[in-house]
Formats: sequence, structure tokens, C-alpha cells
Amino acid sequence: MNQPGLTAAIRRIELLARRDPGSRGLASFSDTSHLLSAASELLSGSRVILVTGFCIRAAMIGETDGPSGTLAVADALRQLGKEVVLVTDKHSADLLTAGAAVFGEALPMVTLSLAQDEADREMDALLSSFSPTQVVAIERPGSAADGHRYSMRGEVLDDLVPATDRLLEPPWQRLYKTLAIGDGGNELGFGSLRESLKERVAHGDLIFCSTLADYLIPAGISNWGAFALVAALSLLSGRSLIRSPEHEHAVLQAIVAAGAVDGCTRKRELTVDGLAWDDYASTLVDIHAEACRMLGASCLAGESAPASVLPI
Repeated sequence: MNQPGLTAAIRRIELLARRDPGSRGLASFSDTSHLLSAASELLSGSRVILVTGFCIRAAMIGETDGPSGTLAVADALRQLGKEVVLVTDKHSADLLTAGAAVFGEALPMVTLSLAQDEADREMDALLSSFSPTQVVAIERPGSAADGHRYSMRGEVLDDLVPATDRLLEPPWQRLYKTLAIGDGGNELGFGSLRESLKERVAHGDLIFCSTLADYLIPAGISNWGAFALVAALSLLSGRSLIRSPEHEHAVLQAIVAAGAVDGCTRKRELTVDGLAWDDYASTLVDIHAEACRMLGASCLAGESAPASVLPI
């Protein structure tokens, strides 16, 4: 595959993921273009920590955006021979476990304590023992300028979501790179966009994260950004790592069956950020098609949804 064609295809995929159906502002107004460099960085690594999980206070459980995208990235990295560890909290751990079952294998996971001191010790222990080459944050609340974690509505989430900024900014000099995927600016890692975009995001001055990541992937929906990253990894590696939209449907079914709710509607339903499946999946279809167009017709076959995953 020629390099100019590859670069152009990854840029098209990046723009697909930045559709902004909810007019959140982050994806619409950010001029950041890190998808190619972020995927290249992950290809060079060997041990990756992926942190996710965004608890919705009204339901006291995690949302549908984040877990499935995180699992898709973890799956791609495992196919490439990388070691991965998931990090979350008790509100999203069962969702990740349920979604991972659709991929056919369990993934190592650290479920952080809600008590911040204990969570800090758990993160430090993981960083020391695992020695990551990269840490990837996907739809995880990040600490704002005042130290609190916020929902898009401006609700303080500190009691529900231990701060995981330590994974991106440990209390010692880090030797690994950091990546972040988000759709609202309050997600972990988006601090470099705070000053330029806080006025574009609802409650931005309050909720916008202040913690930095080396590479950013702003998206209209965080799962779209994660799938764009998998597509870019596929193109750079020359391997079809990306699963079909039908597979994502099965993963979402499993996550909702485990209790996940839509982060916007706060209802337990097969929707993501207020989008019904067909509307949500249309961008996944386009990302998948663009990747397959570059990889060849064999990619288009996709996978059938596992029969064991039942409708809600």
C-alpha cells in the first residue's frame, strides 16, 4: 500500500469518527490530527494499559460508550501480539467482562478501589509491575482544573470514579507514551485542548479535563474514535484487525444485558450517547468499509454475531 494513499485513508477514517451528531463541540472544532501518529505509536509498543469506565450517577453503573471501544482496541492489540491490561472501577468492570466474552477470551483487568488512596497504590503497583509502553484512556473521566471529575452535565463524580490521571501523569518520570480518546472534553487526557475549546463545550470551563496526553483522538462518540484507531492499526499493519459492525452489535447487547445505560438518556437500552443502533452503526459501517476498501475484499466478510448473545 503506498504511503500517500495510506495516510489519506487514515485521515478519511479520522474525519468519519469526528462526526458530531450531538453537537458536543469537541470533535467539530478540534484541529488535532493524531490518529496516524497514535496508531504508529501503539504498533511500536509491547505492553499497553487501557483505562475506561464512565459511571452514570442516575443509574449507578457505567455507560455504553467506552467499554466496547476499549475492548475493540484491546482485541486488535492482542491480535498484534501485544500484552494488554484493562483498568476500570466497580461500576464498569462487569460490563467489560460481559463484552470480553463476546470476543471469546477474558482479558486481564484491574478494578480500582473507590477510595482514592487505595486506587493510587493499585495504579502505582500496576505501573511498576507491568511497565507499560503505552497507556490509552478511552471515555474515562479526567480531573478538571479544580481537581474534580465531572459529567457532561456538571455533576461531580469523585465519589463514583477514582481519579486515574496518575496513569497519564505518574508521580515519577514516565518512560511510556499516553493516548486519549474522548467526545466531550471532560475525558482523561484532553488537557491540551482545554484553553482553546472550553468555550465550545457546554460547561467547558468547569468540566474540561486538565490532564495531558501525548496523542489525542477527539470523536463525536468515543467508541467511534476507538474503532478509528483499530482501523488505522489495521491499515498500518496490513492486517484486518477490525471487527464488523455486527460484532459490535453483539458486544453492545452483552454490555447492556450486564446493566450498562446510555450516557445521555440514562436508560438501559441498546443506544450510545442518545443514538439508536442504526444511527450509531452508520459511522461504524463507514469506518469498516473504508478500512476494507484499503485492505481488500476479504475484510468485507465480517463475522456473524455469536448465537449465545441474546437480544435484550
